[in-house]
Amino acid sequence: MRNKLIYAALICLITMIGLELGGAIYEGVVVASQWSAHPPASFAILQGSYALPVEHFWIPLHMIVQVLTILVLILCWKYYRVRNLVFVIIGLYLLLRIPTFLYFIPELAVFSTTEPVAAFSKELKERADMWVNLSMIRTMIIASVYVLGWIALSQFKQQEIRNN
Repeated sequence: MRNKLIYAALICLITMIGLELGGAIYEGVVVASQWSAHPPASFAILQGSYALPVEHFWIPLHMIVQVLTILVLILCWKYYRVRNLVFVIIGLYLLLRIPTFLYFIPELAVFSTTEPVAAFSKELKERADMWVNLSMIRTMIIASVYVLGWIALSQFKQQEIRNN
């Protein structure tokens, strides 16, 4: 029964990370390419009553992933290979979240509050492009975490076979 719970928790974690990866790709290709296109006018997509509420997607998803990661760590503690992979996942997740809080969220707040009626700003365009380019690194980190999740599942299944 415990092994079925571990398997289900790993599948849930992989699924949620997959949603994060899909969201990051979508945000990079569709959303960020629009709001960063011609600042400050293009910042209008981030403002007003019809602004894209990206936080409604990201905040709950990140919270779910964090809870599931801790759950998987606890459940897989005796499976050292899986546990070590989960520690790597946690490290990568910290590498993802710390810059998000220190740079990405504050910078996006600037873009979200800059009046979109001013003339084109080269400085804002460079800042927006920097945000988009650095966000690609975040997407690669999420992709790495996703792959590690599948490897952890594989390691769990292998250790489960050895133990039976």
